[in-house]
Amino acid sequence: MKTKNIIACLFLLFATQALTAQNNADMLIRLVVDQLKSHKNVEMVFNYQISPDGKNLGESEKGHAWLQGEAYKIEMANQQTISDGKTIWSYLIEDEEVMVSNATDGTDNTPLKLLTSLDESYVATLTGINAQGLAAIELANPKGQYKRVTLKINTKKVELKNADIYMEDGSKLVVNVEEMKFDQELDDKFFTFDTKKHPKVDVIDMR
Repeated sequence: MKTKNIIACLFLLFATQALTAQNNADMLIRLVVDQLKSHKNVEMVFNYQISPDGKNLGESEKGHAWLQGEAYKIEMANQQTISDGKTIWSYLIEDEEVMVSNATDGTDNTPLKLLTSLDESYVATLTGINAQGLAAIELANPKGQYKRVTLKINTKKVELKNADIYMEDGSKLVVNVEEMKFDQELDDKFFTFDTKKHPKVDVIDMR
C-alpha cells in the first residue's frame, strides 16, 4: 500500500462547517472541499491500523499530517511523505533512504487535487444516521485506486470520528481522528526534506 495514496485519502476526513446537508452526501462532500480551501492550513493528529488482506487489522499506530495548499507533510510509523507541491520526498526512516519524485507524476499526487475531483470521480451515498447522530457516508470509485471509503461523522458536533479506506489491491486502512488544528504559522521549509539534517540518508532521485 503506497503511503502517499493513503494520505491523499486521509485529507477527506476534515470536519466541515454546520452540517446543513445531513441527507445529502454530495452536498456534504462539497462542504468538506470548500471548508478545506477556506483555511490557510490544516493539521491533523490521528491513529491508524492497516490490514493487508482487508480483514485482519494490525496494531494501532500514531500519525500526524499537515496540509497547506498543494503542499503536505505526513508522519507515520517509520515513514514520512513530504511535498512542497512540486517535489515529493518519500523518506523511509529505518532504511535511511529518501526517494525524490515530481509531484506531477501521478493524477492523485496531492490531497487537494483528489478532493477537488470528488464530484466527478466518486459516488457519495449517505447510508444512515444512528440515534447518537453518527452519519455514515460511502464514497465509491470502482475505476480508481481507492475502491471505497466509508466516513463516519458526528453530526451533532460536526466532527469526523472514523474512516475506513479500501484500496484497489484489497488492503484496508482504518483511521481515527484525535485532533485537528487550523491556520498555523508554518515556514515554507516545513514542506521540504532537508538533507543537511539527515547526512546519512541515501537520496534516490527518480525524476
